[in-house]
Amino acid sequence: MKIKVYNVGDREVVSYHIILLLGEIEDCLDDGVLDVWNSSDRSGRRYQWPVVEGCFKVLMELKLGENILSVQFEDEVLTLSLIFEEPKIAHFVRPVYIVLSDDDGYFQGPDDEDCSPTSAIRRITLGAQLIQTFTAEKMKEHGFGRRTFQLETGDDNSPLCHLFRSKLTTEQAYAMSGNDLWSHFAKELMTSHLRNKDKCKWYCFMSFTRYQPPSDTDIPKTHSEILRYTKGHTALGGGGLALFGTGNLHTWAESLEEVYARLTDCRKINRRKYMDDSAYREYYWANYATGLGASLHELGHTFDLAHTPSGIMARGFDDLHKVFTIQRLRSNGRSSCSSGRQRYNSNSSSISRTPSSSSIEGSPLSMSLDANQRRYKDVCYGSPYKRISRSSSSNSIYIAPPPLVVKVETGFKPVKSPSMLTFSVKNYDGSETHKTIAQDPAGETVTELNVATDGKLFSGRATRRDKMSLGFGIKCCYSSSERRPSSCSSAGSSASLSPTSSTPSTLPNSPEEPDLRLPDVQFADDGAHWYRSSAVVLRFHRWFNKASTDDPRKNPVLSNKCHILSACGLRLVELRTDPGGLVFHHWEFLHETPPLDFTLKRSRVKAIPEGTTTATVMAEDTYGNILKKRVKIDDFE
Repeated sequence: MKIKVYNVGDREVVSYHIILLLGEIEDCLDDGVLDVWNSSDRSGRRYQWPVVEGCFKVLMELKLGENILSVQFEDEVLTLSLIFEEPKIAHFVRPVYIVLSDDDGYFQGPDDEDCSPTSAIRRITLGAQLIQTFTAEKMKEHGFGRRTFQLETGDDNSPLCHLFRSKLTTEQAYAMSGNDLWSHFAKELMTSHLRNKDKCKWYCFMSFTRYQPPSDTDIPKTHSEILRYTKGHTALGGGGLALFGTGNLHTWAESLEEVYARLTDCRKINRRKYMDDSAYREYYWANYATGLGASLHELGHTFDLAHTPSGIMARGFDDLHKVFTIQRLRSNGRSSCSSGRQRYNSNSSSISRTPSSSSIEGSPLSMSLDANQRRYKDVCYGSPYKRISRSSSSNSIYIAPPPLVVKVETGFKPVKSPSMLTFSVKNYDGSETHKTIAQDPAGETVTELNVATDGKLFSGRATRRDKMSLGFGIKCCYSSSERRPSSCSSAGSSASLSPTSSTPSTLPNSPEEPDLRLPDVQFADDGAHWYRSSAVVLRFHRWFNKASTDDPRKNPVLSNKCHILSACGLRLVELRTDPGGLVFHHWEFLHETPPLDFTLKRSRVKAIPEGTTTATVMAEDTYGNILKKRVKIDDFE
């Protein structure tokens, strides 16, 4: 047997604290345990990580300088050297735990959980490091190297999380809406000792989130019902502030050795006592994945990212757990659980035989995996990025994810007489799609109507297909893109704006009720990735790059309504719906000599959303200077 790590090379240089190692035990399909340690860590601590069907994912903390990592499986030991260098990026992200003036700072959670402010700070700090690692890995998939944002650190180079004491009282805070809380804390932070207007993005969590359903009512079942009984909660990001509640913070890991156990914790949330924000999956692991992923989504808005058709800036953040855990491809038949999957127990050297979060058969969210697809070992299973070869990461090709396919009905027989089939599909965002398929001997006519949550028709179309056999059944194919994304600012780059000068964006499509179709859905693309245009934005963003003396600090400009000019070279031009801010087209310029100008032309846009009359154009130059401007589609050449 031989231990192989695929995603990290020996002597590789990284600039963040926690490294993710993905690999396998060659010629091994069994389960087991890895012992992993960092010889450069004076504490001498050893960590154990699970091997699942011969594959493993390991998280290890790095120290400044050279790190000698040892990975041991049985008698085999792999030694890997990694260099941790300070990135020297002036801009940083500052985690903050917000406590009210008359509150003790404890967050809500079970009695057997440490819900103290000290524990909250540890959980938030680790969570910030995990999304930093996630971003680095996913940027590498796009061919941009392990580029990521930087966290504020102390004198010992360890990431910090501040406890901020607000002047608000509990009574005042609970009387405020999410937008009011965002605006208040943005102003309060800007005038506090933590102020750092031009260099800092705030990644903030409110300690006072409380879920309190009445005892004499039925257990809340829908997302809107859960929010109705939750006080002090929001999920908003924009400008310099990402603000999130702590309703599921008790499901987060407090230390690195807890991560795998927490992300595979199959206990169900008691909705009578605790907030369930898991996209109706109900498990502890799902609350951790959704909570951590949603906080990254909101932080993404502070990096000038808009909502996207897929990925973290859509609802893809629900899949964040899949990056750090292993999805089992086969049932081993050795478990008493119906799923045959495992959860790693961080307190023991053994593997606990409880169902895994990664893919749970028999649960309401059973998702089938293609047996011909490996969950490979260098990227999260289902990533939209496909690799030419394991060694050619720099020459990688991005392939957009295919649409989600829902099999509605099969086994139709050809008929000679006219026939008609009508069916409706409830979409994840609460809207509905109604289809009528009329058959006659010459072919079929498909009429599709899309109805918003308020009952209004927002699109419709009819398609005629001649001489089509019905013998192959009917499939309904639709995009998983958002229909109700929130607004985005049309001002300049938020890199130069205070939190209060930008309109915050919330999460897309917070579901109003469970999606009963989910057991039949096959996700061709897991959502834990950066959409391509988002990755390009981050590639050149100020929070991801060292400052340059050549930077003129001047944003690109829009001339003659459709002509974009930049003295430093354009790297990205992105079109977003208005209002809404959903990306529907982009152009990227990654070569050494990017264009200094770009003309918006209708012929350059593959598909403009139906009914769109205006759009927001976002343009970014080589140094991360950003233009955001509302334009009329009729002004395109």
